[in-house]
Amino acid sequence: MKNHILFVSTLCSKRVFEYIRRNSTDKSGQAIQKFHQLLVNGLAEQKNNVIETSTSIPVTPKINSKKIFRFKAEKINNIHFKYIPIINLPIIKNLNILIYSFIKVLSWNLFNGKKNNFLICDVLALSNCIGAFCASKIRGLKIIGIVTDMPGLGVSSFTFLESLKSRIIHYYLLNFDGYILITAQTNKIINPKNRPSIVIEGFVDKTMETHENTLENKEDERILLYSGGVFERYGIKNLMKGFMLLKDTSIRLHIYGSGAMAKEMPKYMELDSRIKYMGVVPVHILVERQVKATLLINPRPTVEEFTKYSFPSKNMEYMVSGTPVVTTLLPGMPKEYLPYVYLFKDESIEGIYEVLLKLLNIPKIELHSFGIRAKIFVLENKNHLIQGERISEFIKNIK
Repeated sequence: MKNHILFVSTLCSKRVFEYIRRNSTDKSGQAIQKFHQLLVNGLAEQKNNVIETSTSIPVTPKINSKKIFRFKAEKINNIHFKYIPIINLPIIKNLNILIYSFIKVLSWNLFNGKKNNFLICDVLALSNCIGAFCASKIRGLKIIGIVTDMPGLGVSSFTFLESLKSRIIHYYLLNFDGYILITAQTNKIINPKNRPSIVIEGFVDKTMETHENTLENKEDERILLYSGGVFERYGIKNLMKGFMLLKDTSIRLHIYGSGAMAKEMPKYMELDSRIKYMGVVPVHILVERQVKATLLINPRPTVEEFTKYSFPSKNMEYMVSGTPVVTTLLPGMPKEYLPYVYLFKDESIEGIYEVLLKLLNIPKIELHSFGIRAKIFVLENKNHLIQGERISEFIKNIK
């Protein structure tokens, strides 16, 4: 019997997302698109799964001047992408998505019958998820929430609307039939009723098996690379200051991403010409540059509360590149990863400097071999097909 899965989120096809990205002032959002795409691809590869999306495209009046968005349905690799028409005006957009999502779930369920229908919802896609959630309760559908972050623990300024959104999410979070989680710690907060849950950390793309990482193809300069949110709270300032203590003129620090500290980058580049802020680039270009780098760095401080509830997708993306990773000892990172990453045990400026200095003095072949072992580990244990199979079995067993 077929398992019909409706995936409720902001996931777009590559074509649609590139269109939105080109016409938006904010170029971020690629990480969550990649996460959801790998999840859906993994599910679609499993026998008897029929995947359809109910997509609220990631646009807002603040970053997109266009007022009406309509995209035709698409079928790509056994995934049916269906998009909610958007009226891109404050409040109206959210009501538009909520009502459409509610009707969409009701009609989808009526069309497919009552058996073996599952909703998987990104709980942070608030309007889309609330509409789907309400419809699921009316129809008695099983609804599973994907929790990639804890609302209220992010890095953006916490406005009244964001506070209200966080309260709403916390309220309905407690009433899903199951949860797909990034860290085990999250379960203690959002699942007091002890509903079924599965911890996946994330996904790596199995096609990276064919993407070679060789010493011969490395950049001539030794590049230390960071990609992700450019926020002081993510450890960027300490990383740059630690790097600046290194005397080696042949090394470079390349920073990719967007965030509040982006406007401060010119100051640091002027203080140290070895630091380069590269902005936001398409995912495929970023992957190529990660493969050619010497070290990939995640300096996220472990004292921050939000690190308990997030396993940065960048760590897995880093590891599958085959380039060695140095990271802080994040509370949400399981022990099975520890043999495959280098650690900043001291997260101070001096601590970061000392670890980087030590790693840069390791012979190239040894450093490269360490990175390749990490790549093999995540490909063998965390690729999107294996994770897709785990999630498929999980949702089928939800009563």
